[in-house]
Amino acid sequence: MSTLVLNLDDQLVRDLAALAARSSKPLPDWVAEQLSRMVTQQSPSEAYSTAWKAAFGSIADPSFVAPERGAASVVEALDDDH
Repeated sequence: MSTLVLNLDDQLVRDLAALAARSSKPLPDWVAEQLSRMVTQQSPSEAYSTAWKAAFGSIADPSFVAPERGAASVVEALDDDH
């Protein structure tokens, strides 16, 4: 299992913790579940739940068009022995 470390401001932590609490899950488990769900969605518009959009906001400008997301780049592990 890999570890991802994020530096979050206090308000964001409170918002995320509240969302996790609504699901009766510890914050790390809830975040991992949300990230897993996001990467399995077919389109970016489906990747964010209504709760996520309410917590983090969205762009209200109707002329805004999100850029296309390409495939993720492959990155070698830092501790990879060759």
